[in-house]
Amino acid sequence: MSFSAAWEDAFRQGGHDSRWPWSDLVSMTKRHARTLDETSRVLEIGCGAGANIPFLLTTGAQYFAVEGSAAAAAKARDRFATLGAQIHTGDFIDDMPFSGEFDVIVDRAAMTHNDEASIRRGLAKLAAKLKPSGLYIGIDWFSTKHDGFRTGEATSDERTREHFTSGPFAGVGRVHFSDEAHLRDLFAGYEFLALEEKVTEVALPTRGVLASWNFVARKP
Repeated sequence: MSFSAAWEDAFRQGGHDSRWPWSDLVSMTKRHARTLDETSRVLEIGCGAGANIPFLLTTGAQYFAVEGSAAAAAKARDRFATLGAQIHTGDFIDDMPFSGEFDVIVDRAAMTHNDEASIRRGLAKLAAKLKPSGLYIGIDWFSTKHDGFRTGEATSDERTREHFTSGPFAGVGRVHFSDEAHLRDLFAGYEFLALEEKVTEVALPTRGVLASWNFVARKP
């Protein structure tokens, strides 16, 4: 199983309970998935407590999600009762309960919380569920320029870190960090419609560098 129990603990304790859609996800979707309607199907992996659901429902598309945390998925189902079983509790690396293909896969900082082998396995399975010309929208895939790439402990591969003692990754298990070449390798065969790296230098409350990638990749 690839899902980290640390995330379940974090959600049960009330952490990461975001309520507002992530602005980068909104802008990427508005720019590159403008034709979504009631005939479209959107899959969100790692939906958490459902922060992005209100926005994605405004597209008119049919919404589905796979979330590893039972506590988070339960919150999302409570908030959006009409979706019911369309919000599934499971490990999105290996568990895909929904039949049929999707027009768009949405991933806000979900796949990037795995090691490289799990990411490659998960992306291969998701590629099989994405329609030809379908879009994979990735938001906040962490960059190797992020301080966490230097402060976490190395794991079985050179780009994945864990056992963070402080900062935004403390208590959330594995974190994978990418540079541009690595992202292009992970999504080999896809066409990138957008690929943006955000680097933020923080002065307060704790000085440091936060860095992540936003991208839209189109399946052939």
